[in-house]
Amino acid sequence: MNKALFTTLVLLMLSLAACNTGNRLAKAERQAEVARRVQTSLESRQYTIAVDWMKPLRGTPKHLSYGYELKINGDEMDSYLPYMGEAYRLPYGGGKGLNFKAPILNYVQTQTAGNCYLIEFDVVNDEDVFHYRIDLFSSGKAIIDIWARDRDSISFQGEMVF
Repeated sequence: MNKALFTTLVLLMLSLAACNTGNRLAKAERQAEVARRVQTSLESRQYTIAVDWMKPLRGTPKHLSYGYELKINGDEMDSYLPYMGEAYRLPYGGGKGLNFKAPILNYVQTQTAGNCYLIEFDVVNDEDVFHYRIDLFSSGKAIIDIWARDRDSISFQGEMVF
């Protein structure tokens, strides 16, 4: 092999290795920044989770289009989520489903192992009583489980929006 070609290949491999190290550092920095933003949002109780998957109790999981979300704004929740499942009692016309604003009751937030936050709260509106459980990871990914008194439970997956 030609000495110049060998030198060029060695320099090329070294530069590629250096780029890869830079990418890993940039990725770690991005992850740390996201984790910091998640923690700051939780401390202020001002956050939005955009959902993209729905998992009803009965039936198959469904991918959701853009626009469905759960907003926490201090002591109030704004839920704009689809509902699929069996409802045991509904008002005439079908009711609100999971599209409503309501005050939050019994908000409890704990940090579990692995930088995961567990958030639980209750909400009451004129149709039903709901219990929300959010597993929020430091990456911003979230799982939302909702139990209601008069409806089947349902789960959503999504990500915190900054």
